[in-house]
Amino acid sequence: MPKPRPQTPRKIFTTALADWQRAWTTHARHDRRAATAGFVTATGRAHLAAMSAISTRITAIESQIAQTPARNRAELQIKIILLSLDGQIRPEFQSAVFEDAMR
Repeated sequence: MPKPRPQTPRKIFTTALADWQRAWTTHARHDRRAATAGFVTATGRAHLAAMSAISTRITAIESQIAQTPARNRAELQIKIILLSLDGQIRPEFQSAVFEDAMR
């Protein structure tokens, strides 16, 4: 009889989820500050630059998780959260999530 897999996600998934959530929160904060300061002001442009750097970090987190196979349902759920937009898996990540779901 096969041994059941643990349903606790590996640290790579929990860390990625926390980093991703923190990055989006910071991105939103910079967006609000840029809008308040005015996007064409020096302060606004600085916040836009910070948003660009954060977007790059978000993309790196998503790419790393897309390439990491989910070993259990908990990891698959985190993967879906990170790689979806409004509840729909983004097209560029559909095959990676589908492969994990079929395992």
